[in-house]
Amino acid sequence: MKRSRFRTICKLMLPVVVLVSLGASTSEKNDPTIPDISKRINAFTLDLLKHHAGVKEQPANTVLSPQSIFHGLAMSYIASGGDTREEMGKVIHLPKNSEELLKDLVGLRQQLRKADKHKRIDVTMANSSWLDETYADFRKEYVKEVQDAFEAALHRVEFKHKERVSNEINKWVSEKTRGKIQKSVNPSDFKSRSRPGIIDEPALVTVNTVYFKADWGSRFDKDSTRDRSFQVDKSTTVEASMMHQRSLLPYSENETLKFLELPYIDNHYSMYVILPKNLVGIRELMQGVTMDQIVELKRRAFGHEVDVLLPKFEMKSHLGVKAALSAMGVKSAFSNQKADFDKMIIKKLEAFRIYISEIYHDAWIDVHEEGTEAAAATSTVHYSFGCSAAPRPMLVQFHADHPFLFMIVHNESRSILFAGWISNPKEIAQQGSEGDAVNRAP
Repeated sequence: MKRSRFRTICKLMLPVVVLVSLGASTSEKNDPTIPDISKRINAFTLDLLKHHAGVKEQPANTVLSPQSIFHGLAMSYIASGGDTREEMGKVIHLPKNSEELLKDLVGLRQQLRKADKHKRIDVTMANSSWLDETYADFRKEYVKEVQDAFEAALHRVEFKHKERVSNEINKWVSEKTRGKIQKSVNPSDFKSRSRPGIIDEPALVTVNTVYFKADWGSRFDKDSTRDRSFQVDKSTTVEASMMHQRSLLPYSENETLKFLELPYIDNHYSMYVILPKNLVGIRELMQGVTMDQIVELKRRAFGHEVDVLLPKFEMKSHLGVKAALSAMGVKSAFSNQKADFDKMIIKKLEAFRIYISEIYHDAWIDVHEEGTEAAAATSTVHYSFGCSAAPRPMLVQFHADHPFLFMIVHNESRSILFAGWISNPKEIAQQGSEGDAVNRAP
């Protein structure tokens, strides 16, 4: 078979919107090559994927960016205290020391930017905060910290103008995600919850977006792409458009898993594909995989001549993060009676507590012969209330023709930007027409 080099573009984006209202594994922990902040984000990534895979109505395919969710929620965490802080810290793997967290996040964003200096890839992370001081004054120290540490654009708004503000936020998200995510919030997200004698109004929205686009280090040959069988489970096989190429790539395996690294141009980023040797469902795969295994598989990977089959796919997803985090143990942050974000506001009689009312996460990814593009956004709404030396290359097969896990990783920091799984490519094709951007329905 003729050997061909392949080039693929990976574009990835997502926004994380956090609405605020008034009213890791042993071996990874001991690996000195992985920064502490990356260990925290990676541990949260796997925890969130495991939870998402275990829900009753588990999606057949998904993509999300815990990196974006981590950054979005960190803007609230730095103002937290008591049980709120303890629960968020434990579930999201946030450190107790806010100064340490802010310093590490600044350092990580600087590392992510380095790869963009030659303009051969596009990696953009942006933060913004939208605050309404009708019922409570935000502490100057908190606002300055968000602006300085997160480089967040500050917007002063009045959420009573629901249509106008939601349009402004969605316009900002769309610009930062190159138009791939067009709607992250709706006017209904800012409706008043007040009743006689009780103020319960939107006060703050924090938004994080991530956009990623990069060429593969090699090219998939379009002429080799064709429909092939993908085994969903023991009784179900579907046809999927499968890309093919053979090249020298980092590969390793253990008793149950195959690991393939697909580097992007300049080797700043890679896609990890984790494929079970036997046919298992995503729930079983996620129950068994650990960060220890992934770190060890990456450590042992060396150049093999690999015959690769990988589905060509485009998908979008929307995740209500509040429900997931609640199930994982974050309780107080969402309670208008118990939340402690006192460092955000100067308490007034009208508004004595601020809490997180909802967190939305939208993501989109497109993987094809010419490249991969992806984006994500996380919005949080707060309401106020009162490689080792390589031996001679060996030919191995890596045919992702049954359910698998994928991750997009920054190689220098070993930090996961995006992650997800594919278990039924046919359902992806039924999600919508090619090129549709994430557009959350009201």
